[in-house]
Amino acid sequence: MIIDVTGVELIPGNNGADCPGNGKRTDADGRPIECCCEECDYFLCCQPEHTREECRACRDRGCLRWERL
Repeated sequence: MIIDVTGVELIPGNNGADCPGNGKRTDADGRPIECCCEECDYFLCCQPEHTREECRACRDRGCLRWERL
């Protein structure tokens, strides 16, 4: 699990669509969650150029997608 300094769980990959920190989501109280992308260590994983082969080569066990590949 990857947690941002703001406490938001980050989910890299899939062009950022699954990530609560993508700037398009709200918290349980309906407040917008600030975009965490610029500070995220996994920013490159969310880019369209990132390939599935790059995910398979990654050994970061903290990534939620690591075990699924």
